[in-house]
Amino acid sequence: MHVFQAAFVPDPLAVADMRGSTAAFLGQAGLTGPITDNVVLAVSELITNATEHGHGVIELRLRAVGGTLTVSVTDENPAPAVLQQAGPDDISGRGMALVAALADKWGSSGKETWCQFFCDSIGSPT
Repeated sequence: MHVFQAAFVPDPLAVADMRGSTAAFLGQAGLTGPITDNVVLAVSELITNATEHGHGVIELRLRAVGGTLTVSVTDENPAPAVLQQAGPDDISGRGMALVAALADKWGSSGKETWCQFFCDSIGSPT
C-alpha cells in the first residue's frame, strides 16, 4: 500500500503543487502509463473545485492498494460536488464532468469528493 496526504489552505497555487506531488507519488507507487496523466488531471480538477467552492483547510489523500488508486479531497463545505452541464460559451463548470469521464468511479458526500482508478500497474510497497 502507498499513501500520500497533504493539507493546505485554499490557494490557486496549491493546484500546481498538488499536481507535482501527485505525479511524484504515482512514480513512487510504480504507477505508469497513460493513466498517470488521467490521475493528475483529476487531482487538478478536484483541488481546483475545492479551492473555488470549498471552505477551510483542503486535504488531498491518495491511496494505492491492490490495483485501486483512490483520490480523496475534503474541505469544510457540506455541499456535495455535482455534475454541471456547461454550455459552449461557459468558461467553467466542466471539472466534475472531466473527473467522471477520467475515473472508473467517483462520488461526493459533501465534505469529501473522491474518485477511483482501477489499474494493474501499482508497484509493490517500498
